[in-house]
Amino acid sequence: MLSQPRVMLIEDHLVVAEWLIPLVEAALNTRSLTHHACFADAKAGICAEKFDVFLVDLGLPDGDGTDLISLIKQTQPNASCIVTTIFDDAEHLFPALHAGADGYLLKDDSREEFTAGIVGILAGKPPLSASIAQMMLQQFRPQTSPEDQPLTARETDMLCAIAKGLSVKEAAEMLSISPHTASGYIKTMYQKLHINSRAEATAKAIRMGVIRHS
Repeated sequence: MLSQPRVMLIEDHLVVAEWLIPLVEAALNTRSLTHHACFADAKAGICAEKFDVFLVDLGLPDGDGTDLISLIKQTQPNASCIVTTIFDDAEHLFPALHAGADGYLLKDDSREEFTAGIVGILAGKPPLSASIAQMMLQQFRPQTSPEDQPLTARETDMLCAIAKGLSVKEAAEMLSISPHTASGYIKTMYQKLHINSRAEATAKAIRMGVIRHS
């Protein structure tokens, strides 16, 4: 690993960025870190400067971080590009890896796990959070029916919130995430459960035992 690598952190949530910046600086032994909070600024920075490591959030307010991964690999192919996200589903994982991501870490991991993940990826070790590796294995196991697509814990929380009548904004506030991220969870949850409406979500939640019928 390079001494004092130049790092770009792409993260829209200020609180998360404030948690990540000192963690990344300590893990990579660097003080050369640039932070961008939106797609547009990150894109401009990628085109203007060279970096050794990129940490990319997928759910940005003005664009999809996956598109930034493709841009990074086109313009700076020797840089390491690590996804740092809350999305622990195949719908986000596989497009990110296909775009060229060198690793995929969850921000829900502990500080120790997250730090070990960054260092490990740059050292050539398996580039995934442990839970993501398990999910990938599950994806390649035989599926008996379209219904056999379990929800993640966060998707289950969103199903419960939607079934109880909360708006997307209210559900996002309850889970301390952005409305954009909440919408992404809802889309994925609808796809996994093969539903298309709030009424279907409520019925599915009752059958799954997520909420009780009143």
